[in-house]
Amino acid sequence: MRDKPFRHPLAALRHELDLTAEEYLDRLSPVHAALGYGHLAKRREKVTRWESGIHAPETVTQYAMAAFHNVPREAVDEMGWPHWLLVSFPDDRPILDSPWTPMGTVRSVAAAARGGSVDRRGFLIASGATLTAVTAGWTDALSTTQAIAATRGRRRLTADTVTRLEQRLDDLRRLDDVLGGGELRPAAAAEFQLLSALANDATYNEDVGRRLLTALAESSRMCGWLHFDAGRHAGAQSFYITALRASATAGDHATGANILAFMAIQTYSTGNPQDAVNLVRTAQDEAAGHSTPRVRAMLHARAARALSKTGARTACARELDAARDAYAQGTHDDDPPWSYWLDAGEIEMLSGSSALDLGDPRTALHHFEAAYKAAYATDGYVRDHALYLTRAAQAHLDLGDLDAACATATKALSQTDGVDSSRPSEALDDIRSQLLPHRHVRAVRQFLSLSA
Repeated sequence: MRDKPFRHPLAALRHELDLTAEEYLDRLSPVHAALGYGHLAKRREKVTRWESGIHAPETVTQYAMAAFHNVPREAVDEMGWPHWLLVSFPDDRPILDSPWTPMGTVRSVAAAARGGSVDRRGFLIASGATLTAVTAGWTDALSTTQAIAATRGRRRLTADTVTRLEQRLDDLRRLDDVLGGGELRPAAAAEFQLLSALANDATYNEDVGRRLLTALAESSRMCGWLHFDAGRHAGAQSFYITALRASATAGDHATGANILAFMAIQTYSTGNPQDAVNLVRTAQDEAAGHSTPRVRAMLHARAARALSKTGARTACARELDAARDAYAQGTHDDDPPWSYWLDAGEIEMLSGSSALDLGDPRTALHHFEAAYKAAYATDGYVRDHALYLTRAAQAHLDLGDLDAACATATKALSQTDGVDSSRPSEALDDIRSQLLPHRHVRAVRQFLSLSA
């Protein structure tokens, strides 16, 4: 598929240089020799193994690659393979390295707008210490009130106009629930561009400015989510970090905490689950005293999912109980509009997913059933419903019930037809692979035929 995301930084770099594997080695070989490292064997499978993660290049070869890509040799030693390759993408630096100030937010927004909408990199741009530095920058910025100067632009922006812009974002959120990320990414990117332009070239007072920046943060968060839903992880993280910067400039703790929770989803799905736990813990600390019970319930549930990925069974159960307790306190007039999706059924669905990750498929099915009894809104959340059906199918498969696994996977398959989302599709592909050895079973043959 031509538009498939690149899963490795080297593959993305070769694409930028328009080089095949053989051509890349042809260009690298003289650099390797000039540095005194001798002859470099030019076998195409060498690059394939590097990009698949089967092998890492020898250290001297990495030094030659660093020279070829204009990356300091020290980065190879300090960051390791393949992380040092990320330094080769200059458009990421304003997003990662800008100061946590209004001007830094402007630089990050501009960089995200330039590259995010076409980014096909299916890997993270920040993890470990880099991600820790990002969250530390956010918390430090929140601790210092940042003045938002009244601007003198071409258009006058009123509170009523910002209300209309906020409503447009709410419409996009609801459309994402039923259509998925693929079709909505262009619309979300256009909304981000509009809000960016207004933030930089409109006349508004400080109150309107803070609301506008909060809307810009939410718009960037949505772009990040839609990129993540399509497997474009570098673009997703660029938008998420940009959103975090905008929330800090707006002084909005709850919106920033929500962004961190979405960053955690990406991180425990693609990177190190402990990094995801750290993200949610930071969100919980900063949201304390600045959020409603519903938001706190959401953060507890997200912490549980991250903890389930680390195998922390007791801590996961504790967070799920806290999520139920907080949600039981009811809705509030000041619940943020982006918190609408959390209900009792969703908490049970997340509980089931956590149990599945913790190796307890029977308990997972119990929670999935409880979710439906709690009137889980399958019609309004088509993509999520399809995803949870794949998890229920996986639970049946883990229990050895092939008939139930195939029946549930077939339901999930019917749901994915109208949703442009990589996650349920990839989950179904994984289930299909697990079922192939059982093709002698009639139900399995029928599902394999339907999903072919």
